[in-house]
Amino acid sequence: MGQTALILFLLLATGVAIFAVQNAGPVTVRFGFWSLELSLVVVILVAAALGAMMASLVSLPAWFRDRRLLRHQTKELNALRASRTGTTPLSTPPEASAPPWPPEPPSPSPPARSL
Repeated sequence: MGQTALILFLLLATGVAIFAVQNAGPVTVRFGFWSLELSLVVVILVAAALGAMMASLVSLPAWFRDRRLLRHQTKELNALRASRTGTTPLSTPPEASAPPWPPEPPSPSPPARSL
């Protein structure tokens, strides 16, 4: 999923850059009492960058919440592993205390001897 999102982001950024360069005429930007004459390329790229920053800021609380939940679940998992093996949490790496996977099949018993 991460690689797909990166590719889509790069395609979108390339499309915005091409659009901005092809529309390079001067424009007047008015905001309140201010009035600036800028190239449309600058206006488009600044607007796209501000939009990306706003989207990042909006998703930041969810990112912190997910990190906190992951940290809590990791501690809980370590405590459960420790209670299962009878050791203290984090005393051994999880790989060392876990049984091998897949479990080995039981060894065949020798055939019964008939008398």
